Amino acid sequence: MRKILLLVFLALIGAKLSNAQELKLNLLINESYYHNNTTHVKMTQDIQGELSVTDAIYGGKMRFKVKEKTDSLYRLEIYFQTVHFSASMGDTTFSADTEKTDSLSVFDLIMKEMTKSPFEASISEYGIVKDVEMENLFDNLLGLDLDIPKLDQAHAVYTLKQTFGEKAMKGSLEMFTAIYPKGPVTVGDVWNNTIRLETISGVTLNNQFELLERDQNQTIIKINSETVSDKNESFTEMNGEFFRISSNGNMVATYILDSETGWIIESEIVQEITGLNEKKWREDSAIIIKIPFTYEGLIKLESD
Repeated sequence: MRKILLLVFLALIGAKLSNAQELKLNLLINESYYHNNTTHVKMTQDIQGELSVTDAIYGGKMRFKVKEKTDSLYRLEIYFQTVHFSASMGDTTFSADTEKTDSLSVFDLIMKEMTKSPFEASISEYGIVKDVEMENLFDNLLGLDLDIPKLDQAHAVYTLKQTFGEKAMKGSLEMFTAIYPKGPVTVGDVWNNTIRLETISGVTLNNQFELLERDQNQTIIKINSETVSDKNESFTEMNGEFFRISSNGNMVATYILDSETGWIIESEIVQEITGLNEKKWREDSAIIIKIPFTYEGLIKLESD
């Protein structure tokens, strides 16, 4: 009887292993792949008892052209095809959009030029971003001969670099690409990884993935993440002010992939974060303003 049970157990294990398949990027050289993403963020800050709410929407369309593949590493040429940003806080609103044809605002002009200069990145079959090279893009933006004051131009480029710079872009890309397991999986399997997001404050994402469905057309992955910011002792300067941010939260996402290429064809990410923003006006100041905040984010991505 024990031998029969053992044989049945081994047969079940063997059947599970036979159904397991590799899940990774399988892109074609010289082909282009697209992502159109929109992020909606609501941040509420408690400033000495007064609530301040900032509502922002940003995103755009990106093109990823596969230049070459060496071993398991893809070299991609990436284009911002469109970029848009809008924010409101109380009665104050701000917006910029590369598809505006009649705007002469600093950010509209700079962002339009961003769509003319591609940058490159190397990404493994498992979605790990090895490097991002954007120096030429930002050098081109600083060297543009625009009919605006050079100081305004430099400030706009600096601000964009905080959001779209190499470190920030590496983390942003990996949030969508570093999702693949290092080995064959079948429906119901779970795997984990950790990635870094570098913005004003470094953030670590501890991710758990589960393969929900897979057929010849599409693959569905569910993701649960814990987000934890670095424990910063020092302050970071930005626009003449000094910031230190601590936060933690969670992220829930569902990704739908093309089963043949592994490329994300649709995703939705929900983020909930709470934290503390500490601010001071001078680096050597002993007076620190402490501002608790909550952050709610919704990111939607589609492949056109």
